[in-house]
Amino acid sequence: MSKVDARRRSKAVQDGDDQGQEYEVGYGKPPTQTRFKPGQSGNPSGRPKQRRHLRTLIEEALNETVTIREGDRQRTLPKREALVRTLVNGALMKDVKALQALLTLMRATGLISAEPEAAPLQELSPEDEALIADFLRREGRG
Repeated sequence: MSKVDARRRSKAVQDGDDQGQEYEVGYGKPPTQTRFKPGQSGNPSGRPKQRRHLRTLIEEALNETVTIREGDRQRTLPKREALVRTLVNGALMKDVKALQALLTLMRATGLISAEPEAAPLQELSPEDEALIADFLRREGRG
């Protein structure tokens, strides 16, 4: 008997099934008493539910609808639209924080540019240079 056969025989165990046959236990061949029974799940509690990200939660909250009153009629609109209307109305009512938030939102969406446009530089005329020099001389800085 070779060494390989001896190893295989040493790994073999008596199977506890009805037939009483020898069953080799090894990689991919678990003992029959430790196998899953028919109808038994390998993961009884199942896959855990996936957690939602903060961005998803915010988007869902902003997409919910809310009923507002405009004059004598009621309108249903998404919360994100109601939020923008509240910011605009607050800015019109001279609420400084609402105005700052509205300007930040407008810059972020590209409605207004982040930096004010600089006026193009012009060359000073000789008369302007003379006025500036006269002012600096009178102030004692020239």
